[in-house]
Amino acid sequence: MDSAVSARFADLLHAPLHGGEPVAASPADWEQAAPRVARYLRALGVRDPRDLDLLMTAIRVRFEHQVETSLVPDAVETGIEEASKLLDEWLATELGPDVPGPMRGVARAVVLGGAVPGWVGVWSGRTLQTGDQSGDRPISERIRASSLAPVPDPAPLAMATQRIDPCCYRLFRRLARRLRGMRPGSPPGSLHRRRASLGQTI
Repeated sequence: MDSAVSARFADLLHAPLHGGEPVAASPADWEQAAPRVARYLRALGVRDPRDLDLLMTAIRVRFEHQVETSLVPDAVETGIEEASKLLDEWLATELGPDVPGPMRGVARAVVLGGAVPGWVGVWSGRTLQTGDQSGDRPISERIRASSLAPVPDPAPLAMATQRIDPCCYRLFRRLARRLRGMRPGSPPGSLHRRRASLGQTI
């Protein structure tokens, strides 16, 4: 889009509506949103002023791009949303594409719960990838280790061979043979009596 057209579009987007309030937030509204965004970052665990400054700068860039390209009615809400998206995108990058979406939510809870010391400095870009003083494990590995539930090794149980006794099948066959030997309408036991009588006659 031509820069002049973009400028006219932005002027129209942020112009007052019939002398009232502007129809959308503008980049100048960052000053209004910044205190609330900083409070939100502190609630996430950002304590070092250096980390706060770096993150606020990154969020401001995202905020200004968002309000310049989209109809954004609330500057504070947009600033907080961009801060949250920045964290989610960083976690997705650290965990890698092989980690499913639900586990990223677990990773977010893990870092916000304090299980991975030094993560804020890595998120802001102030410290090295390890994020701690030991330097032995990258922050991504520590997040994954704290987030992914361990899967136990397969442990199949030995089962003794069981003999199947088809007792019901044998009983059914005996009953079937007896029923086949009976004439229709004969009372139960008539076949046995006939065989007994035949034996006596012989």
